Amino acid sequence: MKILFTGFRSNKNTTNASDILVSSFINELPIGLKPISEKLEFKIIGDNTHTVKDELEETITKTKPSYCLFIGQAPGYNRVTLEAIATNYRFTAPPANIGEPPQGGPIEETGKAAINATLPNMQQIVQNIKNQGIPASISHNCGNSLCNQILYHGLHYANKHESNIKCGFIHIPALTEQVLTQWPQHPFMPIDMTRKAIEIIVSSIIENHG
Repeated sequence: MKILFTGFRSNKNTTNASDILVSSFINELPIGLKPISEKLEFKIIGDNTHTVKDELEETITKTKPSYCLFIGQAPGYNRVTLEAIATNYRFTAPPANIGEPPQGGPIEETGKAAINATLPNMQQIVQNIKNQGIPASISHNCGNSLCNQILYHGLHYANKHESNIKCGFIHIPALTEQVLTQWPQHPFMPIDMTRKAIEIIVSSIIENHG
């Protein structure tokens, strides 16, 4: 059994909380996860709507995970949020001129309109996180950007290949340093707390893996 976690790469102008979080696990696992380090894979994915599918599928092929947990930042959120559904729509840019349609469209031309996340026991995972004093919840709206897109790609891949891979998405609040430099009015969560939430998610998955 292997669990793959992904984050989105920061760009040259701004940092991405998921990049910082996932990189922190690559650099130093929490003590509680070190005994199961061989079960964990961490990958930073580029923040490009046109290449994210290929990069994800290449990573899945290489790591052969049983679970894919995609992590993305959600400025404005004040809790760790598990997403319950991905929709087959991506919004890439606002219209160039007034009256033009937005530059959006389906993620997969022949894909289902929406696919439920397959991470088991999400309600229990959320409760386990909250039991440790960390705000957490489940959401039914993953948005229309890369966060929704990567979750949809993962779920579509599993269905297409008749794979048993379970996929879920975790939105995390902005980190302390981002509030200081990027979003001064937004809520935040210290990285130690988000790291603990991920550790709880891993423990919950392993405990219920059958």
